[in-house]
Amino acid sequence: MQELVEKVWSNQAFHEAAGRLRRAWIAKDTGNPVDDLPSRPDVAKVVRAAAILACSKKRIHREKAYHSVTSAFELFGAEDMPLDQATRVVLTRLGNYPAMVTRKPVREAGDALPLRLMTEELGRIEARTVILNDNTVVLTDFQHRLWTKLIEQNRLAVAAPTSAGKSFVLQNFLAMRLNESDAFTVAYIVPTRALISQVSRDLRGLLGPRPLHGNPIEVVTIPIEGDTPLPRRAVYVMTQERLQLMLSQHSGFRSDLVVVDEAHAIAEGSRGILLHWVIEDLLKNEPAAQLLFASPGVSNLDVFGRLLGLSDVEPMPSREPTVAQNFLPVQVEDAAEGRIALHLRERGYGSSLIARRSLGRRTVTRVEKLVNVACAFGAGSVNIVYANGAGDAENIALKLAKRFEGREPTPARETLATIIAEAVHKSYALVECVKTGVGFHYSNIPTQIRQAIEKAIADGVIDYLVCTSTLLQGVNLPAKNVFMCRPEKGSHVPLESVDFWNLSGRAGRLLKEFQGNIFLIEYDHWQKKPLNQPSALDIVPAIEAGILNRSGDLLETINEAEGKSDDELEASFVRLLHGQKLGTLDAVLDRMRAGTPDSDGKINSVRDAVVSVADQITIPAEVLQKSPNVSAHKQQRLYNALMERARQSPVVARSLLPKHPRDDGAYEAYASILQLCHREILGIRPESNFHRFIALIALWWMEGRPLPRIIQNQLDRHRGKDRRLVVRKTLELVERDVRYQCVRLFSCYTAVLKQVLDDLNFSDVRELVPSVSLFLEVGASDRTMISLMALGISRVIAMRLSPQAPSRDLDVDAVRNWLQFRPIDSLGLSIALQEELLEVLASLGEQPPLR
Repeated sequence: MQELVEKVWSNQAFHEAAGRLRRAWIAKDTGNPVDDLPSRPDVAKVVRAAAILACSKKRIHREKAYHSVTSAFELFGAEDMPLDQATRVVLTRLGNYPAMVTRKPVREAGDALPLRLMTEELGRIEARTVILNDNTVVLTDFQHRLWTKLIEQNRLAVAAPTSAGKSFVLQNFLAMRLNESDAFTVAYIVPTRALISQVSRDLRGLLGPRPLHGNPIEVVTIPIEGDTPLPRRAVYVMTQERLQLMLSQHSGFRSDLVVVDEAHAIAEGSRGILLHWVIEDLLKNEPAAQLLFASPGVSNLDVFGRLLGLSDVEPMPSREPTVAQNFLPVQVEDAAEGRIALHLRERGYGSSLIARRSLGRRTVTRVEKLVNVACAFGAGSVNIVYANGAGDAENIALKLAKRFEGREPTPARETLATIIAEAVHKSYALVECVKTGVGFHYSNIPTQIRQAIEKAIADGVIDYLVCTSTLLQGVNLPAKNVFMCRPEKGSHVPLESVDFWNLSGRAGRLLKEFQGNIFLIEYDHWQKKPLNQPSALDIVPAIEAGILNRSGDLLETINEAEGKSDDELEASFVRLLHGQKLGTLDAVLDRMRAGTPDSDGKINSVRDAVVSVADQITIPAEVLQKSPNVSAHKQQRLYNALMERARQSPVVARSLLPKHPRDDGAYEAYASILQLCHREILGIRPESNFHRFIALIALWWMEGRPLPRIIQNQLDRHRGKDRRLVVRKTLELVERDVRYQCVRLFSCYTAVLKQVLDDLNFSDVRELVPSVSLFLEVGASDRTMISLMALGISRVIAMRLSPQAPSRDLDVDAVRNWLQFRPIDSLGLSIALQEELLEVLASLGEQPPLR
């Protein structure tokens, strides 16, 4: 068969006819005249060739088969030729069974196939059919391989495109394992809070209602405090930061299965080092745990096993998506008049012109190009427009909304606008945008709003989403079209090829379209040309990058040379010093040597530096680990400062404790702690009063104060400033300074203070330290509100329900029982928030009564 495939592939006439067919479909799909439609005999020949190419083992052959047959079916239908049957045959041979249901004629064409082809299809389908969560499902070839290896309990490192369906298989596998055993624990590590919400919601839907008998299956998203017993059956969906908090509260926490989603994040700075460290701790507690590393674009999949000293992590790469993508460069030929040329870029064929057209508008700036091209080609479809930052996203979205201001706001859009105003502020730019069907999405948006926007996209309430690189971090949000113009990730840093291919993989919605379009505006002027670069690259773990690529800077950090703080270098130093204190440093460095020959010089220099300073740091290894991105030198200075004060007396030592947010004097206590941390850790000059401002915002956040009130306070402080900018900066303040920096500082302060109290034998004082870091992370400090949020209920709703509960100290089960018997319309929530709460409770298998 492969010989026949190569013979077809060498036929130039086939390529010419297939090219005309694909260009004709793109012209039709983008609303342009179809000038060069292939003849029916040529179409028939192309489709027959596609049926042969679909049997090939080579990706380029299979891609051509998919593009050819789906373009033919979309252009000609099945009236004159049995293209519905032909499409079904090709999809069967490609192993792409989900795509069969994209169009009704293809879905129903099985009974009309000739007996031989019907038999072939039935045999292939039977071999790929499995039972998932009591449902019979036909998997793709890739999904079936993944399912089989998971069932065999192999340790895997998987790289597959966004639309390959790996999450679907994995989550069904987790549901099966949890349902099979009465004691089973999963650690599901995700890179962002947005993914916590998405994955936990999906898993709750799969796991169904709580069982009447036996241990319930819990989906845990918030770290459980140390005095609370852990559930016997649970999946912990957490970022590495939350899982670190979990491990610090329960040092013996063990997991039977560890899933690392978006595993390439192990290469990303201090968070990558923490991710690596958390995985090591989980394996230390349960050496036999099954492992799965999942990523969209890693070529050196062996890196995960090597980094952990494991020889049984099996690489499993796949580059075959279930939906195809078309790359369409858009060249502006006359900016004043808005005349453009649309091309198709094909692998191995260069660019070919699809059409020229006039947008009828000035198309000079980057924003004008994105807005005008998106409006011209995105009508009637779901679209993603890529922006280079939060401010850029708001600006583009507002301009798109202006273009659609004639749209009548639908009830669903008005409801969405109400939710956003209640959760953020009525002055938030998103409120007006969503009324026209336009949304935006970036990292500092509250989780509740990100979820609402993602649901609105899925439901067709929003058809234009302007997003930043946040969307690259695993959020499952496909669209028909993606629009990019000189894309960047970070400040003036061109989008890397792996991120580009990850974003491109969002084009085309499985079960809705056969193909998606990526519009590359002014591609010739992009700083980087990602189409010429591979979609998967080697990654360098952050701990190795610090030693091998920045050894000079790392040595300065280890030797405490004067200079700017760098979280990544400080995390590398702490990680290596921790190894030195435990006697594992050489083992860690040997793993790096194994993957990077000729690196001995740099590795030995760093080792010698760590060994030479180890005696200067008296803090134990386990304390250093609790603040992995704070230099050990800075932790030691903090220890010395606290020891100097605490040794005066138990009374003075008690005064150093962080207070509970609801205690008298909490603000002054937080201000004092932050002042010390700002001086010793951040190096902020003593005369600065920034610590007092941040202490106030942090206190309000932990008290559960509504975000709109915090934003309004900032608007009142900055009268006369751009209200849109103030709202965005306040969201950034909460996320960056409170939920990241304050968590980091209070975690370090608490860990070091506890060590000081231990060293002074003040054990009675030590037990009084509240979980301030957890309160800062979730934005709540009474147990009932935290329990409500642990069920997946948004902070906005939890904040309103908590005062109505019979106690402010309810655990998760008590909160669940209380809600089960409380009429939903008696809770004082708006209709929009009632609907949101009902959705969450339905996913938990709960249905509270109406009044």
